Amino acid sequence: MKVTVMGIDYNHLLSGKALAEMGNEVTYISNDHKRIENIKRGYYNADEAMVIKSMDVSNSFGFSADIKKSLSSANMCFISEGVSDDSNEQMEHVLNTAKVVGQNMSHHMFIIDRSEESMSRVGQIKEVIQEELSKRNTSLTFEVIANPDFLRA
Repeated sequence: MKVTVMGIDYNHLLSGKALAEMGNEVTYISNDHKRIENIKRGYYNADEAMVIKSMDVSNSFGFSADIKKSLSSANMCFISEGVSDDSNEQMEHVLNTAKVVGQNMSHHMFIIDRSEESMSRVGQIKEVIQEELSKRNTSLTFEVIANPDFLRA
């Protein structure tokens, strides 16, 4: 299965690593072009290095800043909050990511909410994605699934 993970923070990397180890083809997506290029060249921060260097090179994983292209080949898209401790900021991050998914998806997808909290935000994520699809005047379909971080992949 082709999977995208929206983000390259430590928790995103761990989730993607587990998915790749299960046999999925994983692409980490970030709109930070410079950071993606640095990772591709082998320049990591300490958290990234801890996870990336432990990945089995035979597993299929990659990094991209091309959101539209990455989503065009994915069956599933994992989203989760960033590294902030502020729950409002985390929620804003998740909904902004959902907006980007809605702006760029091109076929039916499963969107997986990998929040750290057990409280599901499925309804809000659905609304944001559907709003973006409506702006594009498209009838694409999608499913949003809650898979809180405590239910490890």
